[in-house]
Amino acid sequence: MRSMNFIGNKKAVSFIEKTLEKGGASQAYLFSGPEGVGKLFLAKAFAKSLISGGSLPDFESGDVEKLPVDLILFKPEIEEKKGIRKERDIAVERIRDAKKDLSLYPYSGKMKVLIVDNAHRMNVASQNAFLKLLEEPNSTSVIILVTHEYSKMLPTIRSRCQKVGFGLVGPEDMGTAADFLGGDFVSRYAEAAMGRPGLLFRMSTNQEELALYRDASEELAQMSSADLNRKFSFAEKMSKDVDGAIKTLNMWSWMIRKKALAENGADLDSSYGNISKIEETVSALKNTNANARLVLENLLINIR
Repeated sequence: MRSMNFIGNKKAVSFIEKTLEKGGASQAYLFSGPEGVGKLFLAKAFAKSLISGGSLPDFESGDVEKLPVDLILFKPEIEEKKGIRKERDIAVERIRDAKKDLSLYPYSGKMKVLIVDNAHRMNVASQNAFLKLLEEPNSTSVIILVTHEYSKMLPTIRSRCQKVGFGLVGPEDMGTAADFLGGDFVSRYAEAAMGRPGLLFRMSTNQEELALYRDASEELAQMSSADLNRKFSFAEKMSKDVDGAIKTLNMWSWMIRKKALAENGADLDSSYGNISKIEETVSALKNTNANARLVLENLLINIR
C-alpha cells in the first residue's frame, strides 16, 4: 500500500521546505505537538533531504520510510516486567553512543542526522548528557528531537533548538485523509481519530489499533454501571499495557466530550469532571514511578 500524503500542519511543511531551499540548516530542531499528527514522518523526510541535499521526497511514494545509512533513529525501548509493558527512559549510554556516531563523517550523504523520537523519555541525566552534545556543534550533523511532551524537555535544551510546532488537524484535512483511505472507513472512523491523521492511518491498516477504539467505546459504556469487582478487574487488565491504557483513556475523554456536546451540554459538570479525572490519570501513568494499577483503580472507582 502506498503511503498517505502529508496531511495538515502546512506551516511546519512550509518551514522545512524554505529551510531546504535556503540551505544552512540549524544544528538542532525540536518538533513538538500532539501524537499522531506526522512529526516523526516529517522529521524523516527532512532528514533524508538534508542527507541527499535535495528537496522533500514524495510523501506518497513510500520513500520516506526507506532510511539511509547516515540517518540515526532511536526511540524508547519497551520493557515488560511481571506482565506489564511500559516504555523505558532513554538511557545516558544511548546518548553517548549517538555522540560517537555523529562524530564520524557521513558515510555517503552530505551530513549525518540523528532523530530522537519521544525525546521527552530522556530522563534528567540523559538530557544533561544530550545538552553537552548540543554544546559541541558539528558542521556535518543535524539533530531532530520529536516530542508530544514539550514541557518535559529541559529549558536549556529547548533554547538551543529551532522549534517546529504541530497541531491537531482540522475536519477538512481529516476528510482528505479519509478520502485517501476510502471505503466505509471514511464516515465511521475519521472523526474518531480526533484530528490525528497518523492514528486514522493506523486504524485503517492495523486491526489491533482499530479494535482498541471499538473496545474503548464498549468499555466506557460499561464502566459507569459496573460493580467494584468489575472495575478492579478491568484496572488490573489495563495496567498490564500502560501505553494501551493511555490510548484508551484518551479515547474515553474524546467520547465523553463528544457526547456532552451532542446533548447540548446536558450533565456538563459530570462530563467535564470525568474528563478532568481522566487527564489526571493519564498524567500519572506517564510518570514511570506511578503504580499503574492503583492509579487506574482510583479513576474507575470515581468515574461517573
